[in-house]
Amino acid sequence: MTATTANPTTASSTAIYLKDRPNPCGSTQDINTPFTYNVIYFTKTDASTGVSSLWRRTVMATTYDNTATTVCAVPFQQPSCSPTYMQANPGATFCKTQDIRLVDGVAAADFVIQYFNDKNSNTVNVPASNAAIPVTTRTTALQSATTVNVSINAKQMAAGRDLERTATVRVSRLNSTDAKIGETMAESAPTTPAPTMQTVAGASATVTWPAVTGANGYTLEYNINGGAWQTRFSNQNTRIATIAANANEDIINTRVTAIGSLGTSGYGTASITIPLWQSLQLQNTWANFDNTYTTAQYTKTKAGVVMVKGLVKRTGGAAISGELIATLPVGYRPEGGALLFGTGSAGVAARVDVSTSGSIILSNGSASWFALDTIQFVPGGKYTRTAMSPFTNGYSNWDPANWAVGSYVVDSAGRVDLQGLIRIGSPNADNVHIVDLPAALLPAQYMHISSQSEGFGFFGIDYRAGTAGVVAKASGNNYLALNTMYYPASHSGWTNLAMANGWQTYGNIHSTPQYSKSSVDNVVTLKGLIRNDAAPSFGNAMAVLPVGSRPKSRILMTTVSNGSYSRIDILPDGQIQILSGSNGWLSLDGINFKAEQ
Repeated sequence: MTATTANPTTASSTAIYLKDRPNPCGSTQDINTPFTYNVIYFTKTDASTGVSSLWRRTVMATTYDNTATTVCAVPFQQPSCSPTYMQANPGATFCKTQDIRLVDGVAAADFVIQYFNDKNSNTVNVPASNAAIPVTTRTTALQSATTVNVSINAKQMAAGRDLERTATVRVSRLNSTDAKIGETMAESAPTTPAPTMQTVAGASATVTWPAVTGANGYTLEYNINGGAWQTRFSNQNTRIATIAANANEDIINTRVTAIGSLGTSGYGTASITIPLWQSLQLQNTWANFDNTYTTAQYTKTKAGVVMVKGLVKRTGGAAISGELIATLPVGYRPEGGALLFGTGSAGVAARVDVSTSGSIILSNGSASWFALDTIQFVPGGKYTRTAMSPFTNGYSNWDPANWAVGSYVVDSAGRVDLQGLIRIGSPNADNVHIVDLPAALLPAQYMHISSQSEGFGFFGIDYRAGTAGVVAKASGNNYLALNTMYYPASHSGWTNLAMANGWQTYGNIHSTPQYSKSSVDNVVTLKGLIRNDAAPSFGNAMAVLPVGSRPKSRILMTTVSNGSYSRIDILPDGQIQILSGSNGWLSLDGINFKAEQ
């Protein structure tokens, strides 16, 4: 039977529907599943009088009146129990009313139910009518029976005379395809949810799952790379969440349980691996250059370093200073102020800025091609930055309200990450001390780091007493960017580069040409000051990196050569090629990229 809000014989009575199956109560709930209950008619003989009677019992789900989670209204109907049982068990709270005694003098043989396959049939469907056969067999037979015939014969004695009355009713379903009126709520714990996951911008993934019958809420837990389980939410009627990983290549594992009035389901699980690179959504007619070079992408390494790569071009006219190229998502943005990076564009030095809102902005450059491969930094959240100090010779931070101040962190791979924009002091001359670095962060040899000033610029990192720290080289008259990443002297995992085509170690106090690949995040770091006794042959290899320390696609790196802008490309076959620069000297210091093959 369908439960109703009032006595079914009254005009005010309406059907009751299950909550959120699928709509909330009070909306279009009339398309929800109706709440049904069972009515049982049975005969029972009174042991004290020997009289057999026909009784009516109402059986309802345990949560029949739970309007908070299960039904849209409290039913008029109530579950009933035997009067004898209620007297013996006064604390049986689920017994709301007594079974109803309908007619006396009805023995078991006087209460006959027969089923027929259609309204015109006179042939009894025997299996459907036989309560003694197995339940599964009888249930199958009942699905084909659309008509029921009920006969009741009552016998009583009145005024010394035996009286007998027989009544018969035959009823057919109006819709012969309906096997039942409606499904009631679950009488057991909810089934296990089936979550699915997909990646979204940043090192994140969204997990969602379909609604589970009988569930009032869900608990979502997750871990990263098999670590400890963390609870995102508990017993909430929510079926979607976005989970942030720590870095690209992380594995996000999730498990979901459904919670109902009769218990909790098992775990439904799903996992996803954040891809190594995610594509930048280019803006303002900027597009990828071609498939020879890498497309515009970003990543965050296991050590927490954000790296951008890609060669792009503007397809809609000349490059515009201050124009947005793309935007990095939350978690991939500088902290404390914008960062300024030197890069290459159409064969000359160019500049690209990255703001705290993630905007990658062209400051100067050409529409024909513009390299993003030099953008590398440690964002906020994973490490605590330490301000560089003291500045000397009139050098200081440049506009700290808008630009990152001079600072450093040491990442989990042991690399030193410098960042900041500084105001140039006086004298602005070779090897003038700018700012100290702790002794433990100094390199083993003198390094030349390409940078950006009013045009191309570079600076040095000196290990020697008296000038130890960051020192001036060639730069403009106003500002100098200190963004770089390098290993301190304590790092021992270097391998010599076999120089080719006349290139050789510069020598003296300067860094030896070597490479190192981090076991933490597979980032390859180059260093070395090199020279050539002959004019460089552009497009030829200066050295070749081995398999396992190569990029997947060609990358364009900016460096300094004889005090000026220089471009070197690193190819998927490991070649380190010079494309512009001088044979006098060329620096490989501060070049970092992600090894992919």
